[in-house]
Amino acid sequence: MFRKKLNSPFIGIALMLLAVANCATFAKLGSQDLLVIGPEDSHIFLNDEKIGESVAMKKIGFPSKESDQKKIVRIEKNGFEPNITELEKETNPWFWGNFLFLGGAPIGFLVDYLSDTNSRFTPRAFKAELKENSNFKVDLSNKEIQSYQLAKEKTKDLEILLTFSNLSELSMIKVDEKGNPLPGTEQSFTTFLGNSKTQITVLPGNYLLKGKYRTSQTIGNIITTYTAKKSMESVVKIPGGGVGSFCGIIDPVKKATSVRFIHLTEPNAKALEGLIPGNELSLRISNSCNDVFGIPDLLSLDKKSE
Repeated sequence: MFRKKLNSPFIGIALMLLAVANCATFAKLGSQDLLVIGPEDSHIFLNDEKIGESVAMKKIGFPSKESDQKKIVRIEKNGFEPNITELEKETNPWFWGNFLFLGGAPIGFLVDYLSDTNSRFTPRAFKAELKENSNFKVDLSNKEIQSYQLAKEKTKDLEILLTFSNLSELSMIKVDEKGNPLPGTEQSFTTFLGNSKTQITVLPGNYLLKGKYRTSQTIGNIITTYTAKKSMESVVKIPGGGVGSFCGIIDPVKKATSVRFIHLTEPNAKALEGLIPGNELSLRISNSCNDVFGIPDLLSLDKKSE
């Protein structure tokens, strides 16, 4: 009789509910990623520690577990007033998800509370706008900036995971110091949908990059695809370590393609990959291209030309 009760499907379901009832604890891996988007060539700090340039992603702790209860993000760029944003404490929305499990809710609330995951910092993602100030200059002798550069230096020989945004008909081939292609190093990709991204891993070095701007914008049921008339072909230096993204840019007048680069040397990149397919850190960086580089809204340009 006792053994039958243990094997009962109701017991299994109950145990499963208790295991996942503590919603905030169960979801904590994805609940404290901080994403900060600044303008091109900006320096991003978290509590005075430099964490990125133009884009920063960082795994931050829960308020209850942090010795430092206050977190301040500062963004600096030459010729602009620094932007300062204080992260505030709020109740973790996953905490209220325990109500979904009815009988398991009290246990879920208790586990979340005891594990200190019932609250979190906010905002978790934001884009900063900077006001012009011609007198401001970033202090490159800043100890934190120098520490960040040293950390980048340590990863200069490591492989880097790359993604591409707003580009199609893309190819890369490694070149030597004189610009001569190295045999067996070419990789080609074609994206069939406007904003598709392809991930590749390469060693750092100089590469001849060829590609054409391509993107799609959707309004209602109408999808409008834009492709540049002119492709780009140039040698670019790819740094080592972490993840990076080539962002396709188009000149709306000449219809020519160019690229910009985002690089993130986050040492805990794997911890930021997320649990949901397609939510990889590298893809989330490429999704920031339009915000960082202010890629024009081509639909609005079309309306002005009518």
